Amino acid sequence: MLPKRLSFLDIETTGTRLTYDRIIEVGIITIELNQNNQYEIIKTFNSLVNPNSCIPSDITNITGITTEDVSNAPSFREVSVDILDCLDASILVAHNVRFDYGFLKHEFSRLEKTFSMKHFCTVKLSRKLFPRHPHHNLDALIERFNISCQRRHRAFDDANVLFSFFQYIHKNVNQEELVNAINSALKKPSTPIKLSEEILNKLPESPGVYIFYGLSDIPLYIGKSINIKERVLSHFAGDYLSFTEMKIAQQVESIEIIQTSGELGALFTESTLIKKLKPLYNRKLRRSQKLVVLKETFTQQGFKTVMVEEVEKISAEDLDKILGIFKTKKQTKDFLYEACEKYLLCPKILGLENFTDSCFKLRLGKCKGACIEKEKAVLYNLRFTLAFMERKIRSWPFNGAILYEENNPTTGEKEYFLIDKWCYLGSIKSKDLDECNSKYEYIFDLDTYKILTSFLSRTKNQNKIKYYLPEKT
Repeated sequence: MLPKRLSFLDIETTGTRLTYDRIIEVGIITIELNQNNQYEIIKTFNSLVNPNSCIPSDITNITGITTEDVSNAPSFREVSVDILDCLDASILVAHNVRFDYGFLKHEFSRLEKTFSMKHFCTVKLSRKLFPRHPHHNLDALIERFNISCQRRHRAFDDANVLFSFFQYIHKNVNQEELVNAINSALKKPSTPIKLSEEILNKLPESPGVYIFYGLSDIPLYIGKSINIKERVLSHFAGDYLSFTEMKIAQQVESIEIIQTSGELGALFTESTLIKKLKPLYNRKLRRSQKLVVLKETFTQQGFKTVMVEEVEKISAEDLDKILGIFKTKKQTKDFLYEACEKYLLCPKILGLENFTDSCFKLRLGKCKGACIEKEKAVLYNLRFTLAFMERKIRSWPFNGAILYEENNPTTGEKEYFLIDKWCYLGSIKSKDLDECNSKYEYIFDLDTYKILTSFLSRTKNQNKIKYYLPEKT
């Protein structure tokens, strides 16, 4: 059956950043189904909102709303009660609902209030009912259904466009078809406005990597999952509180899929592609080529200290000499200061200070005097070893190289990942296993190390490990 009450909502904001930008106008039209099976307007709300900040010129150019216009307008706190009253007991309807719903949640969260209600997107509804049309943005609906809009990009006027669109489909679409379309829009995640639903429907439910591309095929985001379809759809669902998810949904225009045999293959592929393509929103793994390593050395007095090196590659043979690996010099220095504080190490000996006499920490009672040979080297070196224990690369826990086995869920073919000394050496199909070349380049990768230490520690994954003993050449 048709929903009893619907609230058509549109907002204008100072920008698109959920955690930073603010609402500057709200327009709501709430309708209710009467006894004659017709919808009638029961409540409306229309107000500018003071964001307590200046409105950017590009927003003024689009909406016509200026900083002066909102300077005497009520704050969101002041209008929040009226908004909730208008939305009460209804289903929220908006065009590209992720945007409007996400901003409302953020505004209410700033007031320490939880905002949650059923909602659906008129973009999705239009696509469901009129699949033959290529475009479903608001301007396309206005032209297609001859809808009047006096002030485009003003909240109440745009909300009224949605109401007029719904009036049209309520009158001209079979009720059963309309109910099914609404139920479909309510149950499924909102499809990004620039992405066709056909693309999402064709996504495989198997392990692999997905790449979101934006305008001009710019890589936006790379992810991995053991169920690609489920993971991709999760980007376009949820509470919409993530700025990254919001930006991806607004910009994604196409998706590339790379299927793998299993989870480990997906992890390796994701890590490799992020370094290669440097997608806009994968900041965690977007790393420059160089790393900072700390190696152990000694002062002339026998105290352990560090030698800082910036390197592009780390050989597996050098891992025993390395105390820690860092992404930046700042991260390295921060760790050394933290080690001084926690283990009472001497900042002068670690190269953090260049005083000619004692270090500054000694004057504060936070150094035991290694800098002036007041402390014995053997005791200082013991604390030094403890300070770097967690940062040091773990010893390889196997007697040699291993093969990790994964079964391709689509073809059933086995694939083996050859790993030794925390280095991923390559993948081998089961049919090529006996002819495998035993010469490999052992280059240590920090991300691969983190992947393997987590992945191989799981009991269920340890059962798929086979030892590999290549012939010596």
